[in-house]
Amino acid sequence: MRLHETGLTLVELMIALAIGLLVVLVAGTLLQQARAAYQEMDDAGRVEETGRVALDHLQQVLRQVGHLPLESLPDGRWPALLPGLRGLDDSRQADALDPAAGLFGSSTGDGVNHSDLLMLGFFGAPRGSHAEISHCSGAQAPVGKPEEAARHWVIYYIAPGTGDEPELRCRYQGKNGNWTSDAIARGVEAMQLRYAIDSDGDGRPDRWLDASAMPGEAWGRVILVRIALLVRGVQRRPAAPGSETRSYDLFLPGRRSDPAWRVTETGQEQRRRAVFQGSVMLRNQSMAEAGK
Repeated sequence: MRLHETGLTLVELMIALAIGLLVVLVAGTLLQQARAAYQEMDDAGRVEETGRVALDHLQQVLRQVGHLPLESLPDGRWPALLPGLRGLDDSRQADALDPAAGLFGSSTGDGVNHSDLLMLGFFGAPRGSHAEISHCSGAQAPVGKPEEAARHWVIYYIAPGTGDEPELRCRYQGKNGNWTSDAIARGVEAMQLRYAIDSDGDGRPDRWLDASAMPGEAWGRVILVRIALLVRGVQRRPAAPGSETRSYDLFLPGRRSDPAWRVTETGQEQRRRAVFQGSVMLRNQSMAEAGK
């Protein structure tokens, strides 16, 4: 009895191997595309979350500007205090400032992407109060007598962090009185601020000014602050050959365009970027002006 042997010929084996390699290649390509799509979505979500958190934090702390518990006032009248709001254009020299000692400094021209610097002063809420006044570390602001030396100050600015990645930072005084700096949001590479003043006391903004154009006595008449932040993602993409350089306007130019309001990408890589804007009314400062 003769047995017949069956199997694959060399040609059939090579065809099967080729089909198998093609399937692996297609699967690998699909996996890579899915991973790239996930990274894009994660990067977009990161930018949105960072911008939202940073803007919300600044808006919240701006609402505390000039806070002074009414129960701490002996006769119910607002004491003579300096304005609880100061700013600097194009600066990151927070270490050289001490608003509590009257050292408000001046513009230095070294801000990251011409970013501005913001100084905010307020008093803490006493025990039993429904108000919660905290500084950027999350701790409750100290309560003191309604006098200038007892006011708590925080300073916000943009500075390079780990790996030279720009971040929104906050400088504040701890319990021992020493100044400390903490990162608030990583990836914030520009911050611009504008201030609306009420010149005639009718409670309405008359004009918008930058910090460098603000007369010293006008800080007490600021009723609105406009904030613009530029946030970037972490995913680096090589710029396509012949692609145009992208620019981002933090404030839309009107009758006057400030070059500091525009940030232009540099280098041969691109990242996801987005601009976040918001405005805050300074109700406490208005009450202080009215109580004088």
